[in-house]
Amino acid sequence: MKKIIFIISLIGITLTSWSQDRMHELKLDALGVLVGPSLELTYEYALNVHSAIGVSTFIRLDRPNRRKYEGFTLAPFYRQYFYDNSSFGNKGFFIEALIQYTNGVGEKDIDNEEVDYILADYSDIGIGFGGGVKWISPNGFTVEGVAGVGRNFKIDEHSNDLFLRFGINLGYRFY
Repeated sequence: MKKIIFIISLIGITLTSWSQDRMHELKLDALGVLVGPSLELTYEYALNVHSAIGVSTFIRLDRPNRRKYEGFTLAPFYRQYFYDNSSFGNKGFFIEALIQYTNGVGEKDIDNEEVDYILADYSDIGIGFGGGVKWISPNGFTVEGVAGVGRNFKIDEHSNDLFLRFGINLGYRFY
């Protein structure tokens, strides 16, 4: 009986100490929900107290009255945090590098005297960087401001040259 209690305690201590270094976080871009009918969800996984990896996905919920727009993006990223706090890391100022897959609508030039362009669907991949700041409450709620820029590889000729990434994310961190 003592061996079983000891083994269960050892497993519990191991899992607890391991989970302190491995944190998961889910976030929603509040700015995108309020300003435009879009949904951006982000998942972040803390590698250690100074770095994290994650993926962000953006979905436009309507078709705007613009000639060019993004309908869907998927952007895996790597973040490096600069605030030194080993007890509750991955907060404060950060920079990030990302790769972004984009699907949207762009202008396609045509040779017609009546119409200069038509709208066409496109898909593209780009690379970019950004930065921001994150605050974490003691009970795990997070607020994050992020901004970034990148360049598409122009795989599709009528895709955008550049992409912008910005938002105010509200989230929750869990183990």
